[in-house]
Amino acid sequence: MQNQLSDKDLLAMCQTGNESGFAQLYHRYAKKIFNSIYRILANQEESEDILQETFVDFFSRSEKWHLVLSVEAWLRRMGVNKAISLLRKNKQYFTSVDDLEIQDDGEDELLEKEWRECRLTDLEQAIDQLTGVPKMVINLYLFENMSHDEVAEALGMTAVAVRSQYHRAKKKIYEQLKERYNYAG
Repeated sequence: MQNQLSDKDLLAMCQTGNESGFAQLYHRYAKKIFNSIYRILANQEESEDILQETFVDFFSRSEKWHLVLSVEAWLRRMGVNKAISLLRKNKQYFTSVDDLEIQDDGEDELLEKEWRECRLTDLEQAIDQLTGVPKMVINLYLFENMSHDEVAEALGMTAVAVRSQYHRAKKKIYEQLKERYNYAG
């Protein structure tokens, strides 16, 4: 029955010092938050460290819990922001790409159609082969459901630069998948 408690109920338990509330919230969301962090860092140990920091920070800020509409969304945003901060701290800076050419909408629609037709595992492998900013943009936009403006703010870039990086990354993924399937179209 305790597994069916709402996040609000678990937060209330945490505020009274009940360790079961902390444990249940952690077990409910740790894997999802870890996956979000890992997609950004691609490093098991660093991702585990950031996950722990995220939960410690969240649990130590009980005075802000009344602002939380979704515990999962709050934790995910904290984890993603901490992962991005770690990349910056490790001198993996993001450069502006404002002058890059953006593809036209007709080509974009074709890429979207081809994208949907490929197998998910191939797509994941293609994304894993991306590096740097393009990989970060794809992960934040597609998997974290952040808007281009939110991604731009998180990475310290303009929205135009984020869109450029997104389109470049999609094109690289498309080319990898096209090559994998020996598609000449």
